Amino acid sequence: MKVVIVGAGIGGLASGIALTRAGHEVTIVEKRAEFKEEGAGVVLGPNVMTAVRLLGLTSDLRSVGKEVAGMNITNARGEVLGRSSYRVSSLPEPGVALHRSRLHEVLRAHFNGELRLGATIERLAFGDRPELVVDGVPLTCDLLIGADGIRSQLRQALYPGFVTRYSGVTCFRFVLDAQWTDEAFEMWGPGKRVGVVPIGQVKTYAFLAMNAPPRAPAPWATLDHFRQHWSAFGSPGAEAIAAVKNLGALLHDDLEDGLAPQFYGPGVVLLGDAAHAVTPNMGQGAGLAIEDACCLANVLHRPRPLAEALADYERLRRPRAKWILDRSFAFGRLAQMTSPVGRWFRDWAVRLTPASVTERALRRIVADMRGVPLPTERHAPTSGPRSHH
Repeated sequence: MKVVIVGAGIGGLASGIALTRAGHEVTIVEKRAEFKEEGAGVVLGPNVMTAVRLLGLTSDLRSVGKEVAGMNITNARGEVLGRSSYRVSSLPEPGVALHRSRLHEVLRAHFNGELRLGATIERLAFGDRPELVVDGVPLTCDLLIGADGIRSQLRQALYPGFVTRYSGVTCFRFVLDAQWTDEAFEMWGPGKRVGVVPIGQVKTYAFLAMNAPPRAPAPWATLDHFRQHWSAFGSPGAEAIAAVKNLGALLHDDLEDGLAPQFYGPGVVLLGDAAHAVTPNMGQGAGLAIEDACCLANVLHRPRPLAEALADYERLRRPRAKWILDRSFAFGRLAQMTSPVGRWFRDWAVRLTPASVTERALRRIVADMRGVPLPTERHAPTSGPRSHH
């Protein structure tokens, strides 16, 4: 099958790897002319690290990342409210945190198809033989994959009225050339959060989340004002805030989500943020894209009508994506509470939650990878994504 993927992000490259290894002819078109150091940190949970074994990426990712033992939830002072483990007994891999650019480099190194950079899509036509015009040149295929992110051009062509949902939270992300903790932390203040995650190569990823109107500018103009704004936070967030020397290094994005009305159409399928952008509160955005890639290659592994395979992909992936989207949005609302009384009850409830309940919740998040043939399964399809033991 001839496949064209729009977007060379995490989902696009992962699907390109899975599909080329399954014997398909794959071309990825990407609007960026070159790949630069970009993004901040990303956490790949035990589900994702298990899924990437299908793609043969595990050792490479572990070599540039850092194993995450668990996540600590604290109040602004740094007092631990609760802790969740990033290890699940039913899955063979731990969670790993790494720089997004390192993840992208590993994916690019394993993709053996054609990659066209600096590509501008001028026209799209869906159907039995989808066609797109790229830089004035027609390009036809058997399957067109939209992996072009939350602002997906393909999704908007399918569903022109689609709009994303703003969470009410804006976020500032950065990476520091230092590491002062081996644990991951998320610190909850009134309407504010600070996250600290050690990543590979002796670096630390940090994020600062705050309630704000959509598209609001940063509420500080100087470093002193910035530090004052976050001065209520103790260790380990305080070290991250103090280490910021250049406000221009902060990556600023409003946190949004959105679920496409359907993940496929005539000759076209959506994956990753193009299909189901989720807020980052559960650390599953990149993971869902990689799961999608493995699932799509799996449903395409045997001869059958394409529409039937894509309907199967939708049936498998939509419930999980919606479940993650809804819970991530709700978790963000809980973490960003401003009411003193509400925050007291929330913190009290988190402190009293048994570890067994937290473990069951994590297991639901990371172990229910519908449509992804785990490498530990005896009967995983041999003609789908390759299994690497």
